[in-house]
Amino acid sequence: MNLLTFVVLLPLIGGALLLLIPKQRGRFLVAALSSAATLAISIVIAREVMAKGAVAAQMAGWEAPFGITLIADGLSALMLVLSGVMGLLTVFFVDATLHAGPRRGYGSLLSRARELFGAQALFQFLFAGVNLSFVTGDVFNLYVAFELMLIASYGLLLLGGELPQLREGLKYVVINLVSSALFVAGAGLVYGLFGTLNMADIAMRAQLHGPDARITAVVMLLALVFATKTALFPFGFWLPNSYPVPMSAASAFFAAMLTKVGAYTLIRLFTLMFPEEVMIQQILLGLAGVTVLVAALGAVARHRWRHITSFINVASIAVVVAGVFSGTLAGRTASVYYLINSVLVIFALFLIAALAERLSGQNTLKQGHLALYPWMGVGYFIVMIAVAGLPPTSGFIGKFAVASALLGASGWVSAAAATAVILSGIVLVYAGVQVWVGYFWGDPGKLRRLELPRPMVLITTVAVGLVALLPLISGPVFELAGQIAQQLDGNEAYIQAVFPDGNPTLGGE
Repeated sequence: MNLLTFVVLLPLIGGALLLLIPKQRGRFLVAALSSAATLAISIVIAREVMAKGAVAAQMAGWEAPFGITLIADGLSALMLVLSGVMGLLTVFFVDATLHAGPRRGYGSLLSRARELFGAQALFQFLFAGVNLSFVTGDVFNLYVAFELMLIASYGLLLLGGELPQLREGLKYVVINLVSSALFVAGAGLVYGLFGTLNMADIAMRAQLHGPDARITAVVMLLALVFATKTALFPFGFWLPNSYPVPMSAASAFFAAMLTKVGAYTLIRLFTLMFPEEVMIQQILLGLAGVTVLVAALGAVARHRWRHITSFINVASIAVVVAGVFSGTLAGRTASVYYLINSVLVIFALFLIAALAERLSGQNTLKQGHLALYPWMGVGYFIVMIAVAGLPPTSGFIGKFAVASALLGASGWVSAAAATAVILSGIVLVYAGVQVWVGYFWGDPGKLRRLELPRPMVLITTVAVGLVALLPLISGPVFELAGQIAQQLDGNEAYIQAVFPDGNPTLGGE
């Protein structure tokens, strides 16, 4: 299915064209068209996958496992659509931000510098890397996708050259360079063990290979890499201070999608290639339980908008990981549903934070904004109760399902993780009330009303609207999550799409 190539090629070509276009309006139009076309193709792929099962394309006609395989199953298609929606909204928010100037407390030349040095082009390259992560069928091209994604994210993180960007950017680059080096080493070891890097081929060979301490060691190395990308405790110390420093649109997309790429690769590693490595899955489940509670406490301890939201993002993705490694179909279903909720909620929360920073800087301890900006208070309230998992929001549905699946699974680790998920909801309620009292409540007499840029307000409203819409359509969405979870159980459709005539290297088996 050659459409799979277009979700990567379109943003790559769009990014290259953006480097050649001299005027800002022209750059925005190309970026918007590229992102809209990528989203449209992602929707077509998703419809095809849900109708026919997994679909694959073999580049240059080389059959698997000898050539490059692109493949989309239900999980890939879902992630492509979410990436497309977030990418299109990000393009519009970037344009609105660059027209409106930097947030309060920053020089007027900052937005102009970001425009001149290719913010829109870097976003297109970032979208290409993210999409390639979701459709690649082999480990080496997953590494290529990570590098494309990371190089673009380095540029976006450092674009503007502010002191916090340079300080946190150095940590971000070093951590990811070390992680990438370990990834290359892990990929080499996988090839040494199996003679292939095709994920479906590895899955078939691992089943024939049987228990092996060498495989366990390699899987632990790859799990370390992907856990760092996902920001699981104690490997996620770099994220809460890194994500708040770039331009607000970059923070929103990073939080909504980049950590989800890490979770996606963990899912592929343990549901497709190495499902028998139960011990490592239990370790990751325990780390996810610790992460969700530590991150929630981190949100309480901070008083800056995007720092709070960054900790909330870490807690959110940890819930997804916990459900996946519950070891049950119910847990995987709940995780897929909560993954959708997490992407929408975190993106909307970062956009609200961006508006709040334009009014009063980064600090949340400036009371009285509810009276002057009631619509922003309503948006924050909707998103925050979804973050905390209070009824009747999609966050409640997802967290309840994850906790129920964990409690229904065997073992004390699952029970402890379920307890952490429940306690984190209580802690996040406190964090949300703390921001509400510190920022929205109180006397507005000492505040001066400022007009927020209408395009930024409109895009934020759309993002909040998606959060409010999700619980209204939770029945069909949860059913879809169940179908995707069933595909992950054994991955027969995935393997069949890669090897429709059987695996030639295993005698057609």
